[in-house]
Parts: sequence; structure tokens; C-alpha cells
Amino acid sequence: MPLNKVLLVDDETDIELLAKQKFRQQTSAGVFELLFSSNGQDALDLVKNDPCIAVVVLDLNMPGMDGFTLLDKLKELNPTIKAIIVSAYSDMKTFRTAMNKGAFDFVTKPIDFNDLGDVIVRSLALYRTPLPPPRP
Repeated sequence: MPLNKVLLVDDETDIELLAKQKFRQQTSAGVFELLFSSNGQDALDLVKNDPCIAVVVLDLNMPGMDGFTLLDKLKELNPTIKAIIVSAYSDMKTFRTAMNKGAFDFVTKPIDFNDLGDVIVRSLALYRTPLPPPRP
């Protein structure tokens, strides 16, 4: 089974460093591999070129392509990818919109990396679990 990859998309430069530190144990143990992107278009290119990307953790507020647009494009590109929203916005309307666009779960900023780690592991487990066949 190929190693599942998690792509973190955020324009805040310190997120990559913090994620590498906080998830060092999981990446060393082979639970998942982390990839990073600072914008939506680069993230889409990575997803197009790497079929092992199972989870995309993305910020909603980014320059260029915002997180809502990225959610739409991810769903078109690969509807099995689990998208996790990370946002400073904590209102229900924002989260409902993200969920309607295909987000699997969400985490608010400032990021609780323990919580984010749990959500990533749960997302990976569901990504690997096939859906049951439809009822007749």
C-alpha cells in the first residue's frame, strides 16, 4: 500500500515549520507524509501529479485562489480526496459553505495540532475505506 500523503496549503510561512515539528513522530513512523504548498494553484498541480495525495488541509483565506475555489476544483479533480479546512473564521455560515463544497472536516486557527493530527488520521482511514454499494 502506498504511503498516504497529506498536503497542507496555507500562505502563512510558519505553518510548514510548525507542522513538520508537530507531526515529526507520525511522519517518521510512516503514518503519513507531509507536502506543502503556499497557494491554491500550486496545490492543484501537486494533486494532479501525485495520486498518493489522500488529504488536503487548506486555509480558506489565501491570495489568488481562495480555499472555496480550491475545494470546488479538488472535487472536480478527485472527489475521493478528503479536504480539511483550517480557518480563522469561526462562524457557522463559513463552515456550512465549506462543507457544502465538499470539505470533510474543519479546524480553527490558531491551530491545535493535536486536534488536526486526529482529524488527519481519521480522514486517511475514511479515504482508504471503500463506500458500501448502493442499496437496490
